[in-house]
Amino acid sequence: MKRAPHISRRLLLGGGATLFGLPFLESALPRSARAQEQTAPVRLVYIFLPNGLDMATFRPTTVGADYALPPMFAGLDASKPDFSIITGLENVNARPDMAGDHAAGTSGFITCAHANKSETDIKLGVSADQVAAQKIGMATRLPSLQLGTDGGGATGNCDSGYSCAYARNISWADAVTPLPKIVDPAQAFNQLFEGYDPNASAAETAKRQAYEKSVIDFVLADVNGLSPKLGATDKVKLDQYLTGVRELEKRVIGSGPSAGCTPGAPPPKGSTLDYPGKLKAMMDLIALAFACDATRIVTFMFTNALSQHTHPFLEITSGHHDISHHMNDAGMIGQLAKIGAWEMQQLAYFFDQLKAVPDSVGDQNVLYNSAVFCSSDISDGNRHNHDDMPIVLGGHGGGKLTPGQHISFTPKSRTDPREKVSNLLVTMLETAGVAGARVGDSTGPLTGL
Repeated sequence: MKRAPHISRRLLLGGGATLFGLPFLESALPRSARAQEQTAPVRLVYIFLPNGLDMATFRPTTVGADYALPPMFAGLDASKPDFSIITGLENVNARPDMAGDHAAGTSGFITCAHANKSETDIKLGVSADQVAAQKIGMATRLPSLQLGTDGGGATGNCDSGYSCAYARNISWADAVTPLPKIVDPAQAFNQLFEGYDPNASAAETAKRQAYEKSVIDFVLADVNGLSPKLGATDKVKLDQYLTGVRELEKRVIGSGPSAGCTPGAPPPKGSTLDYPGKLKAMMDLIALAFACDATRIVTFMFTNALSQHTHPFLEITSGHHDISHHMNDAGMIGQLAKIGAWEMQQLAYFFDQLKAVPDSVGDQNVLYNSAVFCSSDISDGNRHNHDDMPIVLGGHGGGKLTPGQHISFTPKSRTDPREKVSNLLVTMLETAGVAGARVGDSTGPLTGL
């Protein structure tokens, strides 16, 4: 019998300082492995929303699987089976020393650690994504990926004496090391689809853009050599993947000159992508990163803390942070609720992108094999409170989570202790195989998720 050609399971094509990852292809598995049950990896995503949410339109009126979607989630019935709304959890370490709730809340977002109030002597804790990266990050080319839309340095006073490092970063490698995020979609694209040498990649990127060539052109010979070895289903999957890469490349590279391959560099001047466009480009990039297994751990900040983004596409021209201090004004509360509803629509879009990516095992998709944490630095923007945090938990965690619920951890009386956000983060880590981990003030995983 003629033996099928062997293909490496980790499909990486290279050419011209480009390293191009491909999605899982069944043809890459030896015949013996195809017959065995495989376990797909669980991806972890942490999404930060600024300035809190309007809890009156965020919180469902009933609990359990039969709850009715609250007004902030109107129109998202198709996505309801893929996420849970969680209320009543507290992040006590996110409380500031006196003023500074936004910086303290942002720094404590997934560290659940108390920030030392200083402009220069920063001290915090390891964030949940880096707890995961230290344990399972080496399985991929990028142990973790930090993304956002707003840049800015880590020095100076950003909130009542708190360093800007606290207000602009949610990923922390250790108590004193925030991990800067990529805020330029073109730069993030290059991070995923360029080679290991930043200098070579920058040079090749400039050359490629000058000749209006796609990154796919640099690996086309490898792609053409691979295609005859694939089955019919894998050929379709490969074509769809390359088409998606090319379409996203045209969108983000065409938005302006790349800032190069240095993580944390500011966005390019003259970029034509507006705020909603950058959000969608980044979410598409995360889906591609998971499709080609470039990383399994991502943090994504919609904006920095204290964001004053306007939302003219929603007919809202005042700054977001100003609106969040609504002083119980009905008009401002309505605008805050409208922004929150739009943010939930973006989250549903992200879920759809992950769900559209088939995974390496059986008939499941990447969203099924993911756990997505989405919340904010505070609960109510007017009160600046850190209890009853607004949380959306997306994905099925590889079958270890049961989405489609409203789960309330609200204490039955004022004397009962509140359950912790940190324990939810531990639960997420366990879905990804990180057992026995600690995050901030955690005491153990939550049940009922």
